[in-house]
Parts: sequence; C-alpha cells; structure tokens
Amino acid sequence: MLMFALLGTLYYFQEYTRLSKELELTSQMNYIECMKLDMGDDCSQMQNSEPDMESVRRDILYALGLVLFLFVPISLLLSLFSIRPVRQASTMIDNFIANIVHDINTPIATIMLNSKSLLKKTQISPKKIQRILSSANQLSDMQHDLLALADEKNEIEKSEIEIKSTVEEIVDGFRLRYATQPFEVSLVEQVILLNGVDFRRIVQNLLSNSVKYNRDENPIKIYSEDKKLVIEDRGKGMAHPEKVFEKNYREDYSIQGNGLGLASVLAMINRNGIGIDVTSSLNIGTTIRLNFG
Repeated sequence: MLMFALLGTLYYFQEYTRLSKELELTSQMNYIECMKLDMGDDCSQMQNSEPDMESVRRDILYALGLVLFLFVPISLLLSLFSIRPVRQASTMIDNFIANIVHDINTPIATIMLNSKSLLKKTQISPKKIQRILSSANQLSDMQHDLLALADEKNEIEKSEIEIKSTVEEIVDGFRLRYATQPFEVSLVEQVILLNGVDFRRIVQNLLSNSVKYNRDENPIKIYSEDKKLVIEDRGKGMAHPEKVFEKNYREDYSIQGNGLGLASVLAMINRNGIGIDVTSSLNIGTTIRLNFG
C-alpha cells in the first residue's frame, strides 16, 4: 500500500506538471489570439488559471481502493497458507512433549516405590536412598509443571484444601532445605476448593523464586490478607514484573533456572480460577498476592 501510495503521489505530480504546461501553452495561444482581436482586460484573465486535478485525484483514489480491496485479502490468505506448516509442526511438537511427559510418570513412580521399599528392607545408608527419593520427587514436580503447560485448558479435579496447614507444611520443607533463610508465617484458617497438587506446586514455585532472589538476612513473609495469600520478599526485585509469567523470561541469568516455573504457575492459577497480582521494585523486593475470592 505504501508503494502504491507513493506511485499515486508521483503520478499526481507528473500529471499536475503536464497539465500545467498544457494549460500554460493553451493560455499563451489564447492570449495571442485575444490580443489580435484587441479584447483588452479579458486577455489578462486568461493567464491566471490552474489545471483541474479533480479527475486525477479521483482516478488515484479509485486505484488505491481497488488495490486495497484485492491485494490485502490475497496477502492475508497467502500469509495464513504459508504459516500453516509451522503451526502444524508446533502442534506436533507440543503433542510429542505432552506424550513424553505423561510416559515419564511410570519410571518416576517405580523409582519412588522401590526407594521407599529399600528404606525398610536394606542396610544401605538411608541418606543415599533419601537423595534418590528427593531427586525422584524433583522429577515428579517438574513433570507436573510441564503437564500444566501442555494441558493448561484441561479440566482438573478439585477438592477442599486447608490453606494454612498446606502452606505451613511446604514452608517447613523449605526451612530444612534453606537453613540460613528465615521465614515468617502468619496465616488464618481458609478452606478453598482447588486442585491440591496444583496449589502445592504454585506455592513451591513462588517460594523457590523468593528464596533465589531474596537476601538471606531478610525474612520471607507469608501471610493472609482478606481471602488472599501473600508472599513477600526483600530481594533484588524485578524491572518488568508484568513479564514474569512469560515462557523462558528471565531477568537475571546468573541465577539457576529454566524460565518455565512461573509460566507453569500461571497455567495452574488460570485453570484453578485464582487471581494473582505481582508488585516489584528493583533492590526493594517483590510481593505476590494469590486471590481466592
């Protein structure tokens, strides 16, 4: 359209120049004839006229309208046709990943069951088996996050979850893993209809991020606020909190992560009908509110 508009503009000025020259030549000829007839003042008026460009403007507008009507739909159709193989390939990849992630469940469950059985019956050091169990649990958590991304629109089973006891249990696990990181927990009893596994992964992912970016001397606060669960840290903060849930988005590549944890959190939040609000300032900290109302 820009090219045709430019051509139309060039055509307009070209026609204006041509018609001006023709009009000037015609005016001069008429002036000479007028002078021969000795018509006086009427002769001077013949030299003060401009070319009529209305028909040229109308032709240009018609041409541009025709181009818009014909070429834009054709271009859109060609664009859709050209990206169709890319969309099909993307769908195939997503389905392949979803199937693989589903299939991983069997070996993970086998590792966990056999590890628990070994803890009861073998003389092997319990710490070694606990490490195996811990790794299997991490794989299981990662599998759940990937499934949330792949199946975010699927229906899920919900049950009544006690927010206070569930969050306190998760925080106790974090206290064991991060002995130097203080936590302050102040929760009231709330029973919400949610998917239990989703809710645990949401809280675990959010707390994991808080621990990564927090300063050890500052406690991470988890408290209730009018049908909301609030997680607050005094860490590095974020320059663009509105992008935090985008896939593969990371502001600090020096800290370990894959950029998928919060993307999966968003998927689980949406399918459980939970609201979320993120406020953050650089070098001040981040506050995340989960709204169950």
